[in-house]
Amino acid sequence: MHGMNRKSNDQREKALMALVARYEKGAQSGETVFLAEEEFEELLSHYFGHHDYEQTLEVADLAISQHHYTPDFYKWKALIHKINLEEEEALSTLEQLNIYAPNDEEVMMLRLEVFVHFEHHEAARAALDQLYNVVDEDEKLSLLAFFDGLLCMQENRFRESFAALSEAIRLDPYQEPAYDELLNAPELSGFRREIGELLRRQTDADPFNDLTWFYLGLWYDDGGDDLEALDAFANARSLNEVRSNYDLEYADKLFDLEMYEPALRAYNAYFEADEAEESYETCMRIGRSYQMLDELGPAKKAYFRALELDPEMYDIYQYIAECSVAEEKWGLAAYYYGRAVELPNHTADCWLGLALCSSATNAPLEAEQAFLKAIELDEQFSDAYVSYALFLVETGREADALTMLDDVAESFEDSALSYGRVAILMLCGRRKQALALLHDTLHDYYEDHDLLFNWHPELEHDSDVRSLLELHKE
Repeated sequence: MHGMNRKSNDQREKALMALVARYEKGAQSGETVFLAEEEFEELLSHYFGHHDYEQTLEVADLAISQHHYTPDFYKWKALIHKINLEEEEALSTLEQLNIYAPNDEEVMMLRLEVFVHFEHHEAARAALDQLYNVVDEDEKLSLLAFFDGLLCMQENRFRESFAALSEAIRLDPYQEPAYDELLNAPELSGFRREIGELLRRQTDADPFNDLTWFYLGLWYDDGGDDLEALDAFANARSLNEVRSNYDLEYADKLFDLEMYEPALRAYNAYFEADEAEESYETCMRIGRSYQMLDELGPAKKAYFRALELDPEMYDIYQYIAECSVAEEKWGLAAYYYGRAVELPNHTADCWLGLALCSSATNAPLEAEQAFLKAIELDEQFSDAYVSYALFLVETGREADALTMLDDVAESFEDSALSYGRVAILMLCGRRKQALALLHDTLHDYYEDHDLLFNWHPELEHDSDVRSLLELHKE
């Protein structure tokens, strides 16, 4: 049976492609192709489904010319004009529709949609009142409540808007546009707490509604409640395995929580869906996940794909450089850090990475310029100051390193800078001064004492240092 369904689907797809080819051949040659109403409907659905609204409109016009009294083709035309923000054309098409189908419920609903979209408040209210007199099904009443909510929002009646959209969800708990407006309309941000209560009530009333769980997850996410968001997305995902955006939100939340292995599994599930789309952001997160798991090959593959999608984002070059550093390919890393600092919005970290790689490839002039750029970009970048001081010590400029760090310490202080100064003093043979500074630093920043060993690993086995650590530990 399954094989028969697949065969039937294949036959329908082939017939559709043959119809599309016949239509497009006629359009290219300038010959008019005469089609039945059902064939026009298939063409319209095809182009609309591919978001080719220009072609959809052309098909609608041709269909109207051949089937002048068929309201459905006018509906298509009015809808496309609405999507294209062509107000005059949309309203004109509605007038034609009114002639051929004045009492058609779908036409009346489309008229309401267009009036609301272009903020014709009085006409929209009249259409809404008319529909309330003829509609009695909950799903349709839900749609009317949704448009009522949009109208109230346009009229700055935000409490009424919230109430109408809430009613839309009560009447039809699967009406997604109402959820979307509640969560994303900035005009309703003042109702954030009440929106959360509404969504929780909905999940309590129907715990098997994937849509409510998904939007509750988005609500938690907006509030920074990461674990609650993760649970809500997991529930939505388990209830509806078809919605690929559930996989994507779930994967993104796992990534935010630094749960990289399950995040990668969720991203893979997302890309198994036909409607999945590659984006710079998703490729970056996949690459970062692999990188944090020390799987540098797959990480770089994802990063290079991200570069193809958006080559103007500095952070991807930075991450590729970090992978190259992990592979001890200093020259390659310097190249990618160099690309990063050429792009807008790059950070001081990029300059520091370039400085360290330039130093490793024996390019001291380039390294010093990069250190100074990092410090210029962030005047309280402790890692840059200490790394620069280490560079100065390594190039025989100990006095410059000590003077620079003393000057910096007069303007600000933090644990990284303080432990870095201890390390530099030790390297410069200022042991007594270094131990005195370490005593003060351990008093203020004991919990960060591992920073000292990052700067000067040998000190981990220094007896005086260990004694001071034991003293401050107590």
